[in-house]
Amino acid sequence: MNRQAPLIGILGGYGAVGEAAARALAAEGGVRLRIGGRNPEAAARCAAALGGECEAAAADARSRESLERFVRGCDVLLHCAGPAYELADGPRRAAAAAGAGYVDVMDGCGPGPAPAGERTAVLSAGLSPGLSGLLPRLLTDEWQPRGAARFSGYYVSLGAFTRTGAVDYLLSLDRGYGTPRAQWRDGRVVHGALRGRERREVAGVPHPVTTYPYLTQELVGQARALGLAEARWYNAFDGRRLLDALNRFRAGDDRADSLEAQADAVVRASTLDALGRTPYHVLCGELEFPGPGGTPTRRMAVIRGEDGSAMTGVVGAVAAREVARGRIPGGVHRAGQVLAPREVLDALRRHLPGTVVALDGDVPGGTAADGLVLEEGML
Repeated sequence: MNRQAPLIGILGGYGAVGEAAARALAAEGGVRLRIGGRNPEAAARCAAALGGECEAAAADARSRESLERFVRGCDVLLHCAGPAYELADGPRRAAAAAGAGYVDVMDGCGPGPAPAGERTAVLSAGLSPGLSGLLPRLLTDEWQPRGAARFSGYYVSLGAFTRTGAVDYLLSLDRGYGTPRAQWRDGRVVHGALRGRERREVAGVPHPVTTYPYLTQELVGQARALGLAEARWYNAFDGRRLLDALNRFRAGDDRADSLEAQADAVVRASTLDALGRTPYHVLCGELEFPGPGGTPTRRMAVIRGEDGSAMTGVVGAVAAREVARGRIPGGVHRAGQVLAPREVLDALRRHLPGTVVALDGDVPGGTAADGLVLEEGML
């Protein structure tokens, strides 16, 4: 192995997210990889398939001693194991103790204090949060609006949850990740500003879907940093069963059940919604601002992929590579604020050929779906 190349340890490196990250990093080259998880045989198979500068090691994310052994000698720890909320901040603390940089495809398990001695940490380096946070930056970087700008974002998905993904999703609803029906306006969060669920057309989706306004902390941070006059975010559902299951959970109807039973209900509902259909994940952003002469102008960006785990893994890989190369300053950051949008989109297109990326021009007076033609690999 090239001992001079940075060593990135991938916790959960043979899972759906971690393996996608490992493949992307191996394809890019310039780093060494250590694949870890509780199943050393699976880690070894993954490392062997990747070849080159790749090794395997056992790692139990619930054991401090095991984590410390795994991260020893690493320049960066990329945390892709789950359920992330059940693992708490153990991986992050192990990385800090070893003097390694840290990347988490989830949100870092809450707003707790940074571990002592932490160097560089990039959190929320996944699909949503992560790629979703890059949308407003992509649009404002591209068109640099002058005057009051308003952003609306949408995340639409169709596909069966994994058990781990379902647990993390349910736990995230109670962790202050966002505020239902809220809107960012004039420098503050306005509660109850938006109506509940509605049927809407969203660019990149061929038919109306059910949208629910949910202002994320990720978007609040971007709106504040970019000086947006207004910002809204909508989670959207292509099918009724998953939405019904989540509504029961939010209303407390299922809270008497165990977390495992609740996660099983989410997996079952999402599977039924996707039955016989092609899975997809769509992120859509719209930016409205005064154009020349004050004419209202609307610009849009759409990112569409088939595999949410793979998309998450690629974003995590980009973040880990940037930390390993010393391109991210010290301190704690959210991926949407420090990663270069175009570099992330280029990586998605390189490593996931079915990914569609589109930027749209002016769509005066149209709906979100008007005038936008999606072509594979287009930017």
